Amino acid sequence: MRDYELVLTLNTDEVVRIIPELRVQFDITKSVKGGLNSCRIKIYNLSADKRKKLIKDKTDNSIKMPFLFRAGYEKIETIFKGTILEASSVREGVDFVTTINCLDGGYDFINSYTSKTVTNNNIDNLLTDSPNIEKGKITELKQLFRPRVFVGKTFKLISDMLAEDETYFIDNEKLHIIKDDEVIDDYIPLIQPSTGLLNTPVRKNKEVSFSTLMNPVVKIGGLVELKSTTAEHLNGVYKVITIRYSGDNYGKDWLQECICQSSKEYKVLK
Repeated sequence: MRDYELVLTLNTDEVVRIIPELRVQFDITKSVKGGLNSCRIKIYNLSADKRKKLIKDKTDNSIKMPFLFRAGYEKIETIFKGTILEASSVREGVDFVTTINCLDGGYDFINSYTSKTVTNNNIDNLLTDSPNIEKGKITELKQLFRPRVFVGKTFKLISDMLAEDETYFIDNEKLHIIKDDEVIDDYIPLIQPSTGLLNTPVRKNKEVSFSTLMNPVVKIGGLVELKSTTAEHLNGVYKVITIRYSGDNYGKDWLQECICQSSKEYKVLK
């Protein structure tokens, strides 16, 4: 009941759609803790023509190669959206394996540059220099009382203007800025054995981690309700901090490892 769709742009601007039965392996990490979300995917036995056009050196930042991966059980949803950082193919035994490394918002993160005087909303003004990244949920930021000159890498400027309890992250090419006690959505999916919980949750350093079958409705910066039968003392509502997706459509279950923080009181950003 697993399905996927991979849509990517070759270095000739040709758009390619890849679906089963081609074999793919994926490893995706998303987090609100800073840094860009990343995706590493392997595609087996693409045609020779496509392999030749799917080549990119990570030092070449002038080429924009969009990348979209959708997957799930029964219903597929967007798991990762971004741009290709590097891509190459090698032969492994009887197979040709194409490995692609991607970053969420990577093209704009690397190339965006700001040089302007800002008088009103900092984020709206700065995002005009990152045309491929949309505005997501933004906390109430400290407003400027006088004009300020911004010069430099756009996302370095955004990072520098945040308070200690604020963090920004880019998820599926949307910029979110949240405080420690804030979340991006009021929807709370239930995580329990009947909905895919696979192991006994554990707590370490004030964080709770658990594994489930892939469940795209669980999102970083959002909430989950955990209901375990083997670690009942950990049951409750949590804010999702990090998610790692992994799978192989020629392999076993597609997994989702989540790291969460207790969220007894939270504010939902509008």
